[in-house]
Amino acid sequence: MVSKQKKLTNSYYWLRKFIPSIVFLLLIITSCSVDVGTSNSATPAPQIYNPPFRSLIDLDLEADTEPLYKLGHTAAVAFADKIDELATRVNSAGMVIFACRISSNSWNDCPVSFKTPAIEKWVLPPPDPATHCSPDPFQCSKQKREYKKAYADWQVIHANQVNTLAKVSARVHTQTNKIRTMKFQWDANGSDIFGALATGANNLQGLNAPYKYLLLATDFISTTSQQGSLSLAGCRVVSVFRTSSDNAFSQQSNSYWSNVARSAGAISFTSYSVPQSQALGIELPE
Repeated sequence: MVSKQKKLTNSYYWLRKFIPSIVFLLLIITSCSVDVGTSNSATPAPQIYNPPFRSLIDLDLEADTEPLYKLGHTAAVAFADKIDELATRVNSAGMVIFACRISSNSWNDCPVSFKTPAIEKWVLPPPDPATHCSPDPFQCSKQKREYKKAYADWQVIHANQVNTLAKVSARVHTQTNKIRTMKFQWDANGSDIFGALATGANNLQGLNAPYKYLLLATDFISTTSQQGSLSLAGCRVVSVFRTSSDNAFSQQSNSYWSNVARSAGAISFTSYSVPQSQALGIELPE
């Protein structure tokens, strides 16, 4: 009986001696478990990257009118859609836009012009310490707490950037709708393509941009001749929604207008058929 009581006394003594240490260890384990669990249960940071910076782009559309050319509105809508697509590209300097018409007197007939804003690059999320946490459990716990705060702060910043981008998209779409609703009046008096070239040259010159595009939506049947000189230096001239019922005439006129554009200093002259022009037939920097 004494022996049994002695064993119980010894056991009680052992428990009293080591319980504080056991509790302390349990607290550490529980603390680490909660911290890790919280980190793992948190939504992982989205995969966000910034494309290379894109400099300012100038776009000038010169779209022909009826009766001979019937795709002026089609070209304007495709042009507007392209602007909507490009306007919210992050890490870019924006675009300068001109939407003009080719008629019997094309000079400076540009009902719509505007500039889209520059878009800043994304603020990237903080690095998750799960991949490089300190081997010291206390230091690792501190890193995870700091990460949670930094991630919460970043979520606010990112939400503001997304909201700003949505507002830019809405404002630009209001402008591009003006292009979609441009009137292409019936003009049987002629087609002043040289006046359109001069208008495009005037719009694009004086703008400090490495990427300048003059888009011509026409059948290239001109009723006017060149008056004076014009400069298309630094411009890429692109024929879009090109229509022609005669392949020989199409090739001949492409060669002629290519020579006109290049003689005025254009970097290039490219022609795209109607099917090819669904993407406007232009190559823009990524």
